[in-house]
Amino acid sequence: MKQSGLIALGLSAAAVAGYVSYRMLLSTPGTSAPAISEPAASAARDAAEPAQYLPDFSLSNLNGEMQSIHDWPGKALIINFWATWCPPCLREIPLLKEFQETRQDQAIQVIGIAVDRPDPVRAFVESMAFNYPVLIGQADAMDAAAAFGIDFFALPFTVFTDTQGNVLDVHTGELHAQDLEELAAVLEDLGSGASSLESARERLAGRR
Repeated sequence: MKQSGLIALGLSAAAVAGYVSYRMLLSTPGTSAPAISEPAASAARDAAEPAQYLPDFSLSNLNGEMQSIHDWPGKALIINFWATWCPPCLREIPLLKEFQETRQDQAIQVIGIAVDRPDPVRAFVESMAFNYPVLIGQADAMDAAAAFGIDFFALPFTVFTDTQGNVLDVHTGELHAQDLEELAAVLEDLGSGASSLESARERLAGRR
């Protein structure tokens, strides 16, 4: 995970002050959050215990309507937290678009969650011709990330689930083509019964 373009959020009691500061920062136009070092990010990832099942939360969609993360039943989800001011996030978007395009006949759905203000997100989504849904939030999007049970949050941040809503893995940092290819292979093995949920989680965790 590269240092530039990352945001940090400590959700433990020792980092409450940083969490509050970050929430305040998000409400200030034209600002971005500080970067975090790789050693700190790695230590936090090791300590985290992600949720086992997709939590229940709703965020505003591009039309300004509240939409639940459970509105795609029977789909394996790639939930990608991003922002318009985050360079690694922007590098991922063409990759995610291509993956969604090539998997149209499969039960896989990419969902973007923009940790950003609505106006720049809508403008960017239109300019990039997104082919997957986008939800938008600021502090509430951070709360959605916290619902996955992590102690550390950095952008980009992506959650993988299976078609039953089981969380398979959380990925902090920029996604690459091999990450998505491995996910597709894991989901295929799960669907065919060639892999158990536990082994699928271990397989994806082993890539980090």
